Amino acid sequence: MRILVVEDEVKIRKGIASLINRHTEHTVIGEAKNGVEGYEMALRHLPEVVITDIRMPEMDGLQMMQKLQEKGGPWHFVILSGYSEFEYARQALRCGAEDYLLKPLAPEDVMGLLSSIQEKIEAESRKTRGMPEKKLRDYLIENDLGSTGELAAACGCAEDGVFRLVCAYTGNAGQEDREVCLDRFQKLKQMFPKQKIYFFFTESTGEFICFLEDQNWDQILKELEEKLLGRKLSGGPWAWTVGRAKGLTELKEVYEDLKARYAYGLVLGYGAFLTRERTEAFAPETWQYPKIEESRLQKAFYKEDREEFKKAADRFFQELSMARILPGQIRESCMKMVNFLTGMAQEHHRGIYEQLQNLHVVRQIGRAVTFQELTDIFSEVVDAFLQHMGQCEDISNYTIKRTIDYIRMHYPESISLEGVAARLDITPEYLSTLFNREMGENFSVFLKKFRISHAKRLLKGTDKKFYEIAQDVGYADPKYFNRVFKELEGVSPGDYRSLQR
Repeated sequence: MRILVVEDEVKIRKGIASLINRHTEHTVIGEAKNGVEGYEMALRHLPEVVITDIRMPEMDGLQMMQKLQEKGGPWHFVILSGYSEFEYARQALRCGAEDYLLKPLAPEDVMGLLSSIQEKIEAESRKTRGMPEKKLRDYLIENDLGSTGELAAACGCAEDGVFRLVCAYTGNAGQEDREVCLDRFQKLKQMFPKQKIYFFFTESTGEFICFLEDQNWDQILKELEEKLLGRKLSGGPWAWTVGRAKGLTELKEVYEDLKARYAYGLVLGYGAFLTRERTEAFAPETWQYPKIEESRLQKAFYKEDREEFKKAADRFFQELSMARILPGQIRESCMKMVNFLTGMAQEHHRGIYEQLQNLHVVRQIGRAVTFQELTDIFSEVVDAFLQHMGQCEDISNYTIKRTIDYIRMHYPESISLEGVAARLDITPEYLSTLFNREMGENFSVFLKKFRISHAKRLLKGTDKKFYEIAQDVGYADPKYFNRVFKELEGVSPGDYRSLQR
């Protein structure tokens, strides 16, 4: 089921969404902080279940529920309430809510209630099993194939007839966009009253499907291309496909072929049908993943440069949108960049990493079909970074810790600011500035002090010769070691050893 959570308390809202995503097969399609947002999201995403608090600012849960019921959508409502609000919950039940959940929420109560609602939805669905649209939905999507004879009887057509299947991936289309589509197909039925034309939306796959007899196709095609496919929709473009079946026995095969073509909208656009001819004629070009943008994003992140981070992210996605490669490669490239950013967040900023985990971006990219969906997902990832860019003290601490760890491991060797910066994949200038700010002294002074502190330990605890100690702490030239030691300690290495004994 598709679920919308409406709750003004962030922890409760996030907790419910996380519980549903982790422990059920249902999908949380949105989270809203009040009734106004919830109403708009419900119209836009058409969830099957709306879980809503009662008392919220701007518009409460009861008002939102009543407004949505007036729209006649496919929703089932669950009310959240505290013990002190039970009278409100009772009122909500009288107004049509399925049930209520008492705070604090118990996971087993949430999961049990969702299972109960799902059973109810399935029971409602079974009642309409004889309808042509329901038969088609079961045949194509639910794999309840039955016999083509039963399908023909429900649709009032011949089993061996010739049919067209028009399908569109609609993504998160809102009510307004759906009404535009339904209105256009309703007009087609009025234009050709003797022709069998059945159509429906299916929530489980986010599709619009139209089954029609193969008559008047040229006129129908022209009508759709001129008055629907090119129309700008508020939720983003839909991926339209069309296929021809010779007999109902071919219908399922044709449908599976059409579904595979949706993703070609990523490279062919959405203003025309993604036909077999267009998709098979597409010739992918060679394209190299822009690794340099990873480096630019990383450097901008370390510098906390929001503007440069945004520019690098936009450049990457612009290049991706222009790439003439297979749809799967586009998704893979987007996934690769998101995995890189997630890894960077995991290492450097727990807050960003946790936010990305809550977004379930990898799963979302895996399900994305249209470029609008990929754009929305990638924008959420970038926004998560931009929101925290002024709060990245832990990035500085992490960088300094890595720098000091490197010095600790390699101080007997030749070490330079430039060499350490290259290993950390940042500029020497940035490392120098950061080191001064965090440690209160420059890199070379810190390195000298670190080496001399180890030299003092060797002078006190061993009988090693001075040149051996110089080499042990990273000074190939004993005279230079002697000079640095005297500069920092005020005495020569020999005098220091004598004073300790």
